[in-house]
Amino acid sequence: MYGILDRYVGKNIIMSVLLVAVCMTLFAGLITFIDALRYIGRGSIDFLFVVKYVMHKIPGICVTFFPVSILIGGVVGLGMMARNSEIIILQSIGLSKLNIGVSCVKSIIPLIIVILCIGEFVTPRLEKIAEENFDKASMNVGVSLTTNGTWIKEGNNYIGILGIVNGNMLMGVVRYEVDDNKLKSYSHARIGKYENDQWVMYDVNKVTLTDAGTVHENIAKQVWQIGINLKRIEVLSEVSENLSVFQLYDYINYIEHNGVDSSRYRLALYNKFMSPMVMLVMLLLALSTIFGPLRSMNMGARILSGISLGFGYYVLNQIVAPFSIVYGVPPIVGASFATVIFAGFAVYLLNRKS
Repeated sequence: MYGILDRYVGKNIIMSVLLVAVCMTLFAGLITFIDALRYIGRGSIDFLFVVKYVMHKIPGICVTFFPVSILIGGVVGLGMMARNSEIIILQSIGLSKLNIGVSCVKSIIPLIIVILCIGEFVTPRLEKIAEENFDKASMNVGVSLTTNGTWIKEGNNYIGILGIVNGNMLMGVVRYEVDDNKLKSYSHARIGKYENDQWVMYDVNKVTLTDAGTVHENIAKQVWQIGINLKRIEVLSEVSENLSVFQLYDYINYIEHNGVDSSRYRLALYNKFMSPMVMLVMLLLALSTIFGPLRSMNMGARILSGISLGFGYYVLNQIVAPFSIVYGVPPIVGASFATVIFAGFAVYLLNRKS
């Protein structure tokens, strides 16, 4: 499967990509560390806590920047081979651009698999631990709060959650029961605990609207039939980018079953599915700097071109993805648009004569 030439080309590519990935991860980690220093003194946060917090963030940073690392590392690795005339030698013995490109792809696939596994199984857990520890240290309780709370729709019920404590307790829970577009009742619970596979609410104030007027009830303990379980509660306290594929898929099915728009989460899911393609497109762009019209440029200019292409991809993706949600474009289009555009651009550069 891997010939001598594959291993030789792969060694140059892998070493360059890993070197760039380490440098970019350390640089981004340093920025994260400096930014987190401003929280020292809040609650029980100290210098050692900030160090631990950033260490939990490092795998996620590496996963985030790995596509760009492939692009820049590919430019550097292939550029070094081109400068030493190794590319010309490979072509002189009968290897075409396609053969060299396939060797590069074969060498980078194991790295892509490792990064995907880290992003799927390691990063979500570490991100969750980091944020939970941060919330606990900054507020001295394990509470995850949002600006406007979190809202869930279940059948005819609309449920609002102000905060999530340690992943298994809810704070400030409200429930609106609607029947035929008319408010039937309003309930507010001080806290909710997940006990025996069901949500038990404590200190419940319930207001029921009837034709005769309103009925007020104070209930010390009440079971609420809510379909959301502890795993789905984890989703509520996470941003969609930090969720695993399985978490996203489960939560999408859950909210769609309750008639809620899932575009945001579908976009995140499709972005994860597109990750391998994005990395391969970055490698294709790196190849275009060697075999395309950019091959006559020096190494510094090639690296700058690689950085510019990576930045351009990021900007385009950040613009198109939100637009797809706002204007009702299918999330798969928003997730794949930038990748398709840059893949086409890379193919154009590879086929264009200098």
